Amino acid sequence: MNYQFTMKDENDTACQTKDKLRSNIATTVAEKATSSPEDTSQGKRRMAEKRNIDEDKLRQIRAQTLITFGKDFLRSGRYRNALRAFEDAIELNPVDIRALLGRSLALTRLGNFDEALAAADVIFAQETDSPHGYNAKAVCFHAMGRETEAEEAFRKSIMFGPDVPGNYYNFACYWASLGNAGQCREFLRRAIELEPRLNVLAATDVDFSRYRMEDWFLEIIAFK
Repeated sequence: MNYQFTMKDENDTACQTKDKLRSNIATTVAEKATSSPEDTSQGKRRMAEKRNIDEDKLRQIRAQTLITFGKDFLRSGRYRNALRAFEDAIELNPVDIRALLGRSLALTRLGNFDEALAAADVIFAQETDSPHGYNAKAVCFHAMGRETEAEEAFRKSIMFGPDVPGNYYNFACYWASLGNAGQCREFLRRAIELEPRLNVLAATDVDFSRYRMEDWFLEIIAFK
């Protein structure tokens, strides 16, 4: 199942391109190269503070780049590469929910279910009642065939994250896999209302192949 983890919050840069990331790195490096040291102790202190800020900025950029690569690997079926990218991102920023969620999803796709559930629990340690933690658990439970627990976790992911499009999309995938067209339609429609660009993914997603030529599906993914 082609699960997504689009996140709607002010820190989410899921749509940032690799070119933009490279540009950010180049800008930071250029700033370092053109800055001139000051002789006074106050100037040196400011320079030290700026170096610390620049290093933190570079860590964040590197972590975001790794998360972007991890998502690409996950979508293309390169799950071990995805796991490595997310774990490297976690080393740079241990509290990044996107990296923690990505690690759990990658472990699920590799069939390491106990590790995937444990990785989801780490998300809850950072964010109580995290919709992303419930999302990760739901995906894992579904892969394990524990459908009652999967549905409950999906519903909690939406209850605690009503504006997170990826949770609705994943729930739509879940219902599609069970052959429930009505529920699939409901949650896919909401996902695309929240994030219209998901229509591109849905149009080719194998999870929806049985509904590809249905009128309701074509109406939901219609390009506008």
